[in-house]
Amino acid sequence: MTLKNLILTFLLAMAVVACEDREPEAVIVPEWLKPRLEELESSGNCYGCEVQRWTYNEEYFYHVYCGYWSCSNCEIYHYNGDLVVWGEGIDHVDFDKNKSRPIKVWECGDEL
Repeated sequence: MTLKNLILTFLLAMAVVACEDREPEAVIVPEWLKPRLEELESSGNCYGCEVQRWTYNEEYFYHVYCGYWSCSNCEIYHYNGDLVVWGEGIDHVDFDKNKSRPIKVWECGDEL
């Protein structure tokens, strides 16, 4: 087998592996977030509320948002449940520009 054929075989094998079906990652509501969501539900004002999980700097962030709130990024949590404080290790503009892979984790009325 020539080097050219070996390289083509390797590239074909890599393409097959990269394109194989993978099961999607299970999306769960973290335990530390459930009390906050229960609070929203019991308030009677959770219509239009949802939680999205974003990836930023290789870490998960959870964005709690209700459509009637006056701020869009006022309740964002680190993967461990710590509330994000803008300017303390995370730049708001950089976060908005570089966050990726949004996944809806919860919406008002979903079972916790």
